[in-house]
Amino acid sequence: MADKKDKDKDEEGKEEAPKKSKKMLFIIGGVLLLVVIGAGAFFMLSGGKKAADGEGEDSEEPAEAADGHGDAGKGGGHGGALAGSIVPLDTFIVNLQVKGSFLKTLIQLEFGEPGQPHTLESDMPKVRDAIIRIMSGKTAQEILSVEGKEKLREEVKDGVNNAMGSEDVVNVYFTEFIVQ
Repeated sequence: MADKKDKDKDEEGKEEAPKKSKKMLFIIGGVLLLVVIGAGAFFMLSGGKKAADGEGEDSEEPAEAADGHGDAGKGGGHGGALAGSIVPLDTFIVNLQVKGSFLKTLIQLEFGEPGQPHTLESDMPKVRDAIIRIMSGKTAQEILSVEGKEKLREEVKDGVNNAMGSEDVVNVYFTEFIVQ
């Protein structure tokens, strides 16, 4: 009889251990998820504040920060020069050369000067048309490789600059890139 009670206790203990470990796993996963979301929100909000601070021409801050890093941390990769503005465009969904395949992408344009060019709004139909023409002339195989994306990035930059009649766009960023 005593052996049966000990056996029952052992089986209950074995059943409780996996339940507790699963609970603990879910709790740890939830905490990690909250930390990641919180960190992402912090970086997004602090990044937007820095960009807004850097746009004012009458700023009283010197060109280099007190810690000696200058503006290198603000992005743009211009080696200490003021970073230009980044303008997001609406989603592009284009058919590719192979029938039945398409590309969905979000693009952001980086301009060399702070603030967007005054002609960007009026040139937007030309800009979108240039991007659509460039992308729809590609096959999925051409743009799936890293080299293909880099080539596409350069072609879009050149096409947008030609459409605007300037050399204002210094970089193109794909923030979403789905080929199906």
